[in-house]
Amino acid sequence: MIDVPRRLRRAILLNDLILVRRIVQNNPKYLLNPDFEDKGNTSLHLAARHGFMQIAEYLIEQGHDSEFISQNNDCETPLMLAATSGREDMSVMLAKRFPSSISLQNKAGLDALMIACKSGIGTLHLIPTLLNLHPSLLHAHDNAGNTALHHASAAGELKALRMLLQYGANPLAQNAYSWTPVHYSATHAAEAYFKTLIIDFEKKKAEEARQRTAREKQRSGGAVRLVTSDDPPTHDGRQRARDDAAVAGLPAPGMDWSPVEKRRAMTPTERGLGQAWSYGVDGARPRAGSGD
Repeated sequence: MIDVPRRLRRAILLNDLILVRRIVQNNPKYLLNPDFEDKGNTSLHLAARHGFMQIAEYLIEQGHDSEFISQNNDCETPLMLAATSGREDMSVMLAKRFPSSISLQNKAGLDALMIACKSGIGTLHLIPTLLNLHPSLLHAHDNAGNTALHHASAAGELKALRMLLQYGANPLAQNAYSWTPVHYSATHAAEAYFKTLIIDFEKKKAEEARQRTAREKQRSGGAVRLVTSDDPPTHDGRQRARDDAAVAGLPAPGMDWSPVEKRRAMTPTERGLGQAWSYGVDGARPRAGSGD
């Protein structure tokens, strides 16, 4: 006869809610049922990874993770496994049920937001849910100093990039190697798009700050003219490009600076801290990969 732990795991993998309910009711002490041959994943880890929503909700109703958030040998929570597997509905449910699990990090220092940005899910519901419940995640970093924006850039997830910037992520945040998210752009096109986003957001912030200052001066009795984006241009195209770059904190066009070909950073997940760079025949660093 198959032992109870194995029967419960098999019932979960079969997505058989009736059988899971029967086993748990008859053997309540096996509710968590960590599998030490599978990184110590619990019943909820298993249901979350495969997206079995009804089973996950039943396990939670029976008290799974009611006292503490279950983490496997890699310190991964059920929420992290759901996000890694692309189960957005499951991830949103777990984030709302266990908001204290959102800020937890695995052994590599990644939290649920970083994993969602890497896996390419969450731009519809998960990322907004995580940030509304834990806004501080925008400034969290992994063991190598990478933020969620670094991971989104390395994975080429442009929708995640835009969403993180809209929520206030810092595009100039540096990791342990002094590289910013734009250095990890998966392609040249992604890099150009990212820089455009940064410039647009920084110009908008600067414009709002100017208008705020102008309104304050007007209230104090000073006459001030509001300069908006509708005013006629006063610089040529090259100067405007340099101004835009200066606003966003990026190197000016035409300067002797080329992170793409000369000093491209490694991807956030490619190497560990303290490892030496490898150089090509021409002495240039290799271009960053996708972060997969």
